[in-house]
Parts: sequence; structure tokens; C-alpha cells
Amino acid sequence: MKSIIRAAVAVAATTGLMLTVAPAAFAAAPVSAARDFDDSFDQESRNGLATVEAEYSVEGDDEDENTFVLRGGLYDGDRRSLARGGRCAYFEVQAASSDDEDWNAVKRVKQCGYDDTKRFRVRAHDVSEVRVRTCQISYRGWSTYKCSRWYELDLGF
Repeated sequence: MKSIIRAAVAVAATTGLMLTVAPAAFAAAPVSAARDFDDSFDQESRNGLATVEAEYSVEGDDEDENTFVLRGGLYDGDRRSLARGGRCAYFEVQAASSDDEDWNAVKRVKQCGYDDTKRFRVRAHDVSEVRVRTCQISYRGWSTYKCSRWYELDLGF
């Protein structure tokens, strides 16, 4: 079906004809929900041993009524054993809303295990700002090490 439409559009474009397509031809095609804003980012800890690759989207163009979704993977690149000072990869997401301008933790992800990636998903509603950082963290505690700077995501508004 797509190839027929493409061929008809190409013929119409080269001959200068106006192409009319019946609405029934598009009725069978699935309608996908369009995102208002999409982007992606990569981030690593200051020593490069913890890495995040993620993509995010925002539905809604208002700071008070939106849905923020972040999907990605946290990679642990520390080869050292725990006895030799090895640490886990750590990723933190914080958000603020227009009602409450304080940063609130939305998600914390910890991955322990060299050369392995932990997949994660974050969903938040009515956010005006979102920031992320990547660190290393102790195996048994929450003491962070070599954190990247906070990176504020562009939400498109």
C-alpha cells in the first residue's frame, strides 16, 4: 500500500497533477500518539567508570500538566573487585514542579557488576524541571563517589 501511494505521489509531483487520496485508505493505518518533545543524552561519572545512555519524552507542553518518561541503561565499567576498592554504578533523577520548586528524588538506580547494564524506566507527572547525575557508589551503602555535575534536561518548554 505504501509503495502504491509513494509511486502515485512521485507521478503527481513530476507531472504537476494534484493527487487526491480517499480517506478510507488511511483509516486502516494505525494512529500513533505523537510525543510533544523527545531527546536523548549520554552521561558518565567523572572517572568514566559509570555510564548512562537514555532517551526521554514529554507529553504536554505545559509545566503543570505533562507526563515525563525516561528510559535507559546504567553501565558499570569498574573492573576492580570489592576487596580492591571496586564500586557500583549509580544514577539519580530529580524533578521539580512549578508548585514546589524543591528538587525531589524521582529515581535512584544502582548497578553492581562489571560489564553489565541495568535497564530502568522513570515516569513523572507535572514536572517543570528534571536533572540527572551519574556517579559511582559503595557496594553496601549510599556513599557517592566521582559524581558528574547535575545535568538539567531540556523539556521543550
